[in-house]
Amino acid sequence: MARGEILRKLFRSFSHNEREEFLAAAMELIEEEKSKNHTLLARDLEKLLHNGNGYTKRLAANLAPWNQFPELPKDKETGLSLLEVKQFDLTWDRIILSEKIFDVLQEIVLENRKQDILAAYSLRPKSKLLFCGPPGCGKTQTAKVLSSVLGLPLIYVNLTAVFSSYLGETATNLQKIFAYIEKGEWVVLFDEFDAIARDRNTQNEHGEVKRLVNSLLQLIDNSTNNGLFIAATNHEKLLDSAIWRRFDEVLFFDNPSVELRTALLGRYLSAIRYSGIDLSAFAARIENATGADIERICADATKAVILRGDRILTADDLEVAIGRYLDRQLIISNSTEFSTPSQNGESV
Repeated sequence: MARGEILRKLFRSFSHNEREEFLAAAMELIEEEKSKNHTLLARDLEKLLHNGNGYTKRLAANLAPWNQFPELPKDKETGLSLLEVKQFDLTWDRIILSEKIFDVLQEIVLENRKQDILAAYSLRPKSKLLFCGPPGCGKTQTAKVLSSVLGLPLIYVNLTAVFSSYLGETATNLQKIFAYIEKGEWVVLFDEFDAIARDRNTQNEHGEVKRLVNSLLQLIDNSTNNGLFIAATNHEKLLDSAIWRRFDEVLFFDNPSVELRTALLGRYLSAIRYSGIDLSAFAARIENATGADIERICADATKAVILRGDRILTADDLEVAIGRYLDRQLIISNSTEFSTPSQNGESV
């Protein structure tokens, strides 16, 4: 059979999830390479086809249609799904990060795209990432973008369903999650990771939490999934000391610098016309704003323009939106101050 026809058969069977036809076409291609004395290539193809190198996901996972996934695991008590599978079509320009973090992420993507090359040298790509830092600084959005640029579905762990009132059932739910992860190739996001990976040595921490963290550590160590495992937390100081060394990279998402705040203002105001506004001057006034804060500021300013029937944003619109943000921050700051315990255990 001509090579072109073999390739057509290969792609047709893949798109229709026809396992036997795919295997037959793949073997035809391998035999053709053997007939051309391309022995090394034929051997590598055969090894990949039969999952012989330990790094290739099972054929069944390869052939799963993009929008069909195995049945999601559920909590025994509530019947709630422990996971959500989501798909995104995002590009790098959807996030604005420091150059340092962006460079690391680019390296991680390259490593995961070139798994076969690394495998030839008995190396594996970085696949376990820990995202730390204050809320609203892009950790979850970055996970979504990584899933998009790698062409992988995003599995979001539903911690509300993971925790069970039954003794030991929470650890069982974790086992269900990791067993599901092994069935395919994904970007897995454990948000609020400190809830299940908290320090075991904390005073008054009961035995159930310690057993849960022990179970989590073992599950992470034994995971062989080829995708990305991302844990995100706003409270990295609460993590157990043994957690840190389980990750290939630890990235801290800090509040954006004035340059990044200026870029974020420009990004979130791109849907509306404006001119003569010095965004850097406004960025300097919102020193502690996160990316999420800036998105809200820009949304408020844009909505004000649209609702009054105008098409052009003015500096006054942005001034009002920033004033609303600063008022909000003052309320939050005062609330935090009055709820801070004093040394004698009473609220201040």
